[in-house]
Amino acid sequence: MTELSPAQRTAGTARIVLTAGILFAAEALWRGSIARTVMALGLLVFGGGLLLFAKHAD
Repeated sequence: MTELSPAQRTAGTARIVLTAGILFAAEALWRGSIARTVMALGLLVFGGGLLLFAKHAD
């Protein structure tokens, strides 16, 4: 079994954070909560930043 590089592990984590952010944003929009939507957008920005960082590190 091959070991994943740190960039691949970071990309995997970023995908999980982005998926959680998308689900969280959908739920927040469904309920009409502005505060939850802003928090979900923060998760999306964080996950996107992690993904960009992982792609540049590779």
